[in-house]
Amino acid sequence: MKPIILMALGFLQVVLLCACTPRSADHGWKFAEEAPTALHRETEVTVSIVPDPVMKYDGMCEKLRTGSWEQGVEELLHMYVTQAALLRPSEASGSNGVLEGDQGTGAVVSSREPRCDPWLDSVTGMVSQRTGFFSSLVPERRMGGVIDALQEDQTMGGMLSKAYVSLWGPPQGQAPIPVLIVQRSSGLEQGMAQVVGAGLITQITDTTSQMRILESTREIFPGDLFFQLQVRAEVLPMEGDLLPLGPETEE
Repeated sequence: MKPIILMALGFLQVVLLCACTPRSADHGWKFAEEAPTALHRETEVTVSIVPDPVMKYDGMCEKLRTGSWEQGVEELLHMYVTQAALLRPSEASGSNGVLEGDQGTGAVVSSREPRCDPWLDSVTGMVSQRTGFFSSLVPERRMGGVIDALQEDQTMGGMLSKAYVSLWGPPQGQAPIPVLIVQRSSGLEQGMAQVVGAGLITQITDTTSQMRILESTREIFPGDLFFQLQVRAEVLPMEGDLLPLGPETEE
């Protein structure tokens, strides 16, 4: 009876080991040769703060700008993930990745320095700013990268996991850089991928960079690809009975 128990335990151990074995980096991705098709999403956010009595105009603007950027980028990333957007990674560099509403002719890098336009609610004392965010996801190689490994010896990751990553092209702006993680699926045609997660490149070096995963709909593995999200911010006019503020209105 004892040998049978030992054999059963051994079999269970093998099964558990197989289930926990990390998936090796997948180098079998097939990139299309035609120009990629960009995906566009946009949103708007209104951020309100109670300014400190001694806060200067520049400090107030920086606080509004930072809060707007963080909230706007998070909403954009969440939109791509929840919609499980499909894309076809491409080797080519296309001209159709220009952000909507932008008059440029090349790739648009992340822009988190829109002009400051704070408005005061004289009843509540709150200062608010409304900002529109326009994004473009261009699945071309130079905008992409690969997850090399998950930190803390994890074999798979998800929300709040950290990873070591490699960029295949220049970073689009300064860290933290928003990215979308993609995977292939057996139900998709060859060459297609699906957005399954989002993260931020928090540190960039010449060799290995670091990513913090913000959310995911599936387990994230080494070998999964990601693409940088291009974002442009634009201040929008406020609505309601509010008073405009400016450097000349400071006490």
